[in-house]
Parts: sequence; C-alpha cells; structure tokens
Amino acid sequence: MKNLNPSSHLTRRTLLSAAACAVALPAFAQNKPLKLRYQLDWRIGASATPYVVALRKGYFLDEGLDVTLNVGTGSAGTVQRIVAGNAEMGTGDVSALAEFAANNPGIPAKAVMLIYEHTAASAFALKKSGILTPADLKGKRLAAPVSDTGRKLFPLFALANGLDAAQDVSWLSVEPALRETMLVRGQADVVTGNVSSALVSLGKLGIPRSEIVVMRYAEHGVPLYGNAILAHPAFIKEHPAAVTGFLKAYLRAVKEVNLDRPGGIAVLKQHEPLIDEKNELAGLHIIIDQELGSANARRNGVGEIDPAKFRQGIDLLSKVTALNTTPRPEDLIDMSLLPSRADRMVF
Repeated sequence: MKNLNPSSHLTRRTLLSAAACAVALPAFAQNKPLKLRYQLDWRIGASATPYVVALRKGYFLDEGLDVTLNVGTGSAGTVQRIVAGNAEMGTGDVSALAEFAANNPGIPAKAVMLIYEHTAASAFALKKSGILTPADLKGKRLAAPVSDTGRKLFPLFALANGLDAAQDVSWLSVEPALRETMLVRGQADVVTGNVSSALVSLGKLGIPRSEIVVMRYAEHGVPLYGNAILAHPAFIKEHPAAVTGFLKAYLRAVKEVNLDRPGGIAVLKQHEPLIDEKNELAGLHIIIDQELGSANARRNGVGEIDPAKFRQGIDLLSKVTALNTTPRPEDLIDMSLLPSRADRMVF
C-alpha cells in the first residue's frame, strides 16, 4: 500500500536536498573558516589593493580563510607584530626580517612568497630644493618613521654612494602621515619611503610627479630583495594548507587587478572611502609595472626567493648594521608552500 502521508515525501525530499548541498558545498562552508590576522606593512592604499580585492570578493573565503587586514607602519613593525603573536601572516621586507633574526633569538617569521624582486625603498626630494643626486644629500635633514624600510636601509644607500650615514645627514623621526607633509613644508629636505606610497602621498598634497626627485635604492647600488609575504613558523607548521590558500587567493587577485586596474581601485575605494582614486591608481601602476611585474616574475612567475641572493643581501647588511649573529637564509624562507607555477604566472 502506498504511503499517502505528504509529510513523509516532504521529509524525504528535504533530506535528499540537504545531502546534495553537503556534497556541493566546499569544505570551508561545512567547517568554520580559519581566522587569520594579516599585518599589512602600510596603510590601506594602492599596495594593499590585491589584499582588499581578495578579501571583498571572497577569494580568501574560497580558500577557507576568515582574513582580517590590519594597517601597518613599516616592515619592521610587521615582523614585530608576527613575533608578538598579533598576526599570523603579514607583508614585510626580507631585510627587516633578516635584521630582526640576527639580533633576537629564534626564527621570528619565514618568507613564504616574494612580492617585490627589488627593494622599493627610495629617497625623495623636491626639484626646487636643488637635491638631484645622492651626493646632494650631504648636510641635509631626512625624515621618516623609525620603522621605515628606507630609513633602515639608508646606511647601505649611503655606503654605495660615498656618503657617511652617521655624519653626513641628520634624521627627524615622524609619524607616517606627516612625512610627506614635512617635505612639502620645507621642514625636511628629504624623506625616505616606498616609491609608490610616497608618490601617492605627495600627489595628494598637490605635488606633480615632474617636480619630485626619486632616488631608488635599487638603482643606486643596493641590490636587495624587497617585500615578501611572511608567516609565523608555528602557523606554517599547524596550517600549511592555509598558507598556500592565502597565497593562491592573493595571486588570483593580483592577476585580476593587473587586467582591470581601475576596477581594483574601485574595490579599494569601497573598503577605504577616503582614498584619492586618481592618485592611488597612479601608485598601483607603479606597483604592478615596476615592483610586482619584474622581468623575472613575468618569465618565471611571482614568488621564489633565491637563497644565494638573499645571502648576499644579509652580507651587505652586516657591513652597515651591527648584527649579533648571521642568520642563514634557509632558516628564514620556506618555498615549499608556494602555489603552482601556473598560479604564479599572473602576468
């Protein structure tokens, strides 16, 4: 005899539908996404665009990650926050990582993917000041936050260009938001910083690119790697798939932003309404074309760190910085979690 109870058919259909959904849903939807605190090295601006796109478009969530982006004040600050347990991953300069490791016990973090093939640290002056070359910095006042990578690497820049970093210049320690303002007001002769963020900030203050002198360390004798994505060693050990997932989501966003840069800035504007879209777009072009899109990254994909080149950078640092020990590059990098080369061919 047929079962004429309509509720039994409804229950059966409901159970079948639920089972189908369970099969169709990705793992992160069935399990609670893993919380991940990510420390940016700077404020929300052009350099943060891929992270913001990955966050707001759900690319991190697709990898099972509930990511929080925290603004920063420089690479040294990123390393310190990871060490202190305030972030699981973050963006930081590998030279800042090496210096911290040299002067503190243990391995503070590991670089899991290179972002910038060359350091983006630079010195900036206004053309009207008459400062056009590194030699013109002698006797000048420089301003930067104490954790700024450009300030920390200045001794190498000085050494490569015949300057005495301790005697030839003086430093003013400033908050990040005031640095470029001090240059424009004449309260500092030169500022150091990341090439894209500094140019964006000066543009917001009404200074056209044609009136800005940019001395990129990488073009003046400082052959160092730049920023990388860092992760705490314990997080790498406990959640290796999460690290790889984060990198995949980031690369997915980089590829998308490269193809639609105004669209990337539009997403950034949704996240941080106070940005100046025109200036941030100009900064994004610099980041993609001159930093992320190096010849090697376009040829071999984003991300790999050569231990031999990293060793050369550490040896250079030791010439101008008091290092208690000499860290081994192999202890500070972990390339085993990189996504596939196909995922890393974002250009």
